[in-house]
Amino acid sequence: MRLRLHLRLFGNRRNALKTLIVSNLFILLIPMAMGLFLYAKVERSLDNSTNRSNAAMLEQLRLLLDNKLSEVDILSRQVVFDPKLDYMLKIPDHASSADEYQFIEFMRDKMTRYRSMTSSFIFDYFVYFSRSDKIVKADLLTDSHTFYSTNYTFKGQSYEQWRIGLLTGLHKASYLPVTSLARGLNPLASIENFPKDVIVYAQTLPVSSQADNLGNFIVLIDVDQIKSMFAQLESASNSAIYIIDNDGQTIMSTSATPFPDELLKRMEHTDAPFTYQLAGIDQMVSFVSSQRAGFKYVSITPSDVFMQQVNQIQRWSLGLFVLCLIAGLLAVIAGVYRSYKPLQKTVNAIMQCKHMSRQPTFDEYEFIRQTIEGSIHEEKHLRNKLTKQTPFIRANYLSRLLHGYMDVDVSAGNEDSLRFMDLMFISDRFAVVLVKIEDIHLYTEENEQQWALARFIVSNIGVDLIEHPHKGFPVELDRDRLALLINLEKEREEIAEAEIRDIVQSLYEMISQRFKIGITVAAGGIHQGPKAIRDSFPEALAALEYRLILGKNAIIHFQDIASTKQHYYYPLEIEIQLTNFVRSGDTDNVVKLLDKIYSMNFDSSHFTPELGKCLFFNVISTFLKILNSTNTNQLDVLGKDFDPIKAVFSHSTAEGMQLKTKELYETLTRSFNVERSDHRIQLLQDMVDFVDRGLSDPSLGLAMVADRFQMTPQYISTFFKKNQGQNLLDYITHKRIKASKRLMDNKSLTIAQIAQMVGYNNDVVFIRAFKKLEGVTPGKYRETIRSDMTSPDE
Repeated sequence: MRLRLHLRLFGNRRNALKTLIVSNLFILLIPMAMGLFLYAKVERSLDNSTNRSNAAMLEQLRLLLDNKLSEVDILSRQVVFDPKLDYMLKIPDHASSADEYQFIEFMRDKMTRYRSMTSSFIFDYFVYFSRSDKIVKADLLTDSHTFYSTNYTFKGQSYEQWRIGLLTGLHKASYLPVTSLARGLNPLASIENFPKDVIVYAQTLPVSSQADNLGNFIVLIDVDQIKSMFAQLESASNSAIYIIDNDGQTIMSTSATPFPDELLKRMEHTDAPFTYQLAGIDQMVSFVSSQRAGFKYVSITPSDVFMQQVNQIQRWSLGLFVLCLIAGLLAVIAGVYRSYKPLQKTVNAIMQCKHMSRQPTFDEYEFIRQTIEGSIHEEKHLRNKLTKQTPFIRANYLSRLLHGYMDVDVSAGNEDSLRFMDLMFISDRFAVVLVKIEDIHLYTEENEQQWALARFIVSNIGVDLIEHPHKGFPVELDRDRLALLINLEKEREEIAEAEIRDIVQSLYEMISQRFKIGITVAAGGIHQGPKAIRDSFPEALAALEYRLILGKNAIIHFQDIASTKQHYYYPLEIEIQLTNFVRSGDTDNVVKLLDKIYSMNFDSSHFTPELGKCLFFNVISTFLKILNSTNTNQLDVLGKDFDPIKAVFSHSTAEGMQLKTKELYETLTRSFNVERSDHRIQLLQDMVDFVDRGLSDPSLGLAMVADRFQMTPQYISTFFKKNQGQNLLDYITHKRIKASKRLMDNKSLTIAQIAQMVGYNNDVVFIRAFKKLEGVTPGKYRETIRSDMTSPDE
């Protein structure tokens, strides 16, 4: 945190140096800004100069190559427009000797003479006559197959491929991509020196009607001658040169990398030069177009090479700028250091000793003032926060003492830590008092706020009642339970126990009578030494458990229950007697015997809660034994999913457990009483009479009958159906419908009135029940009665 504060303060401290630093940096940045401006101008000028130089070299190459290609144009015009050519193209194979002589004369007088008009740029040229399958060169007249076998052809092409693709194909003054030459099949007859690669110019004959396709004029251009022209530009800029025709086809290139289609599309919409990434390397692309051959001459140069001079100037400028910046900053620091050093030491001293409440807004002097004010404010704030947290820290410490996680230390060396929690023990003698809040009579609603208020009242009154010279400390343990830790003064040891009894009694009476809050108070014994609290707290817990015996709202001291007995009264003969009373249906004797068992055990003050729970567990075990031994259906007696053990032990006092136990035994005993025939007949008759008399009562039902005869609804339902042969609710419905049929003779009564008279609050329910049993509605039934009464047969 200190490091973060230091960095934050350092950032704000720059405000105090504003005047000195800004003035010096302003002087430094003026020439540097001018230098950056000049550098930008120079860089732009060099960039433009490089582009112009590269474009000029590319343009020079275009002019040179166009000049060479003009030889091809001149040669082509001389040949294809020869007056005799059209006639010769139509001469068929196996022509007359006169026609054959035409080819010899054309070779000798024309083709040989044209050779003197060309340079080494044109490697060779010839005319192919498709009808006569003749090839005429400057020094050769032969058929195509002989030419293929003895002279030269293209690598990787068979005779048929070569003849169909080149000799008989349709070409309109086309330049074909670079292809490699190969010697003929007879090396001895082939020429000795010929170029490795050539560009083929082809023109289909005759020019006036190319659709006839009677032959082709072929010119082979030496690629080495073109590459020698590219050598200067290629070596100077490490460029790759491409010649692209109008169809986007690469005629030739100085690079093995294919020309990208994407780059060709970009050239159609972008002016040169522009940057492009090829094979992962930034390239500078320049191109010019030739109107003569329809070519585009493209130069692709790595940006590092293309911009070499510009990049070098940039590196020099950047280095000079960094050097000037460092030198200027050093000068600024040296100038400010001497005047700022004393103030810096002061600020550093404050930063090492104090914490700042908010960031400084002005210079270091304002920072010093704000730091001093912030330190004073923060100290007050921390003290207030610590004061608010003290009760929670103290409560946690006291809770740990109660639960035995640590021993109490009242030595002089521990005074500072106790004072920090606003604690001060006057001795090492302690007693613990537990208060359980049973109910809150003062409030109509029990919510968390009311419980918190009740705990506040009990804790504050308890501390106030622990008068000087003793001291009391409250600890909240649960929503309805808290502890009072009493620190006893040593010199009142003889009367300490009596004083604790007075405190407990006063607390109980004041909380119960004045604030109408029901509480149970349990006090542990007095102990001394480091383990005093952890020894007294379990005793208070044991005393509080004794409320099972004494019930709620009691005062229990551990000393009063310390000599309790370790057995309870429930001998075997009593258990046998209880079983016989139940099976004989003797409810009165069962209740009396249960009251006797309770009285014999709980009327004594020396009976522990643990023994009380064991006693009730054995009594309920007897109850379950009777059920099992007599094959009694628990569902009929107790109902579905009823657990007698849980029902008894859900009560927190012995009195509540006793009442629930008696209720269970009475229900079981009545079931045996009813099973006897004489009682069964009488009980059934009583039930029938009760139902017949109460038909007009809308509340008549299973619950009402069970409440009247003090039996469970499940047992009443099973008993009635078993002995009457009909479900109780169905019996009630039949009786009501029968009574309603008698009332329908009275014409003055409406259907709704009849429904109410037989116990139905809703006439719709009555109509539905009537129709279900009689098959017709009450209205239809009444009409039937009337028609019977007015029938002539009567």
